[in-house]
Amino acid sequence: MEINANTMNEHIGSAFSVLDDPTGSVFLTLTSVVEHAKTERMETFSLFFLGPENSYLPQQTYKLNHATLGELEIFLVPVAQNKDGFQYEAVFNLIF
Repeated sequence: MEINANTMNEHIGSAFSVLDDPTGSVFLTLTSVVEHAKTERMETFSLFFLGPENSYLPQQTYKLNHATLGELEIFLVPVAQNKDGFQYEAVFNLIF
């Protein structure tokens, strides 16, 4: 499955399980897709996920599984924490 801003916009609010978690119980929710720039030859965007407050994921590449999209490897960076949990960002720079 190709990851792009349009595809990911369709899945805002859906859950992604973190396959690298040894307990198998960490889920991230896609909360937003922010487009930064788009031209004929390039697309840049960020995906923002919300994870549980009791499971911090350090910056690294994770295997995620989604019911529709299947398995994806995404580099996640923790960017914030609030009462709802930890927020993570994944930045994409696609060149066509």
